[in-house]
Amino acid sequence: SRFCIYYSMTLSSVIQIIFLSFIIVVLQIFIPSIIVKNLEITPDLLIIFLVYIGYYYGRFETVIIGFLFGFAQDLLTQLELIGVMTFSKSLVGYLLGTTALYRNIWNKNFRLFFIFILFILHFFIYYYIKLNGINIALGLFITIIIFQSSLCYIILLIIDKIIMNNSLSK
Repeated sequence: SRFCIYYSMTLSSVIQIIFLSFIIVVLQIFIPSIIVKNLEITPDLLIIFLVYIGYYYGRFETVIIGFLFGFAQDLLTQLELIGVMTFSKSLVGYLLGTTALYRNIWNKNFRLFFIFILFILHFFIYYYIKLNGINIALGLFITIIIFQSSLCYIILLIIDKIIMNNSLSK
């Protein structure tokens, strides 16, 4: 039935998500970084993928996949901060899963605004913990979070327009 296609993961969905996850993780590893004020900023393709998982499958699936993505990111990129991405991606995954519940209720502008706010939350948690103990101006801290969130949001909008046929903005 149509309900099962959108709200539960079939075996073919699981295989497709594993395949796409592998591709996105490889892209994430090789995507170039941008240096801003001696901080390396890399677009987070994994959180962009989580947006679509949350939109199409819901909270449970997005939390599980967010946990796995975050744990993999912690192990591969930042052993000194292990658990930060796991926590942040799980939390944001839960909130992104809300978009599946309100897909037909929220208008596209509110849905896109909600996603942007969740990007800000994700990067706030990450940079708050990463930069803890480093003397950094509040303005620079906020600029980094807004820049990182905006970068990922722009990539999301490009992917949504070109690849996903405006599925989030319909």
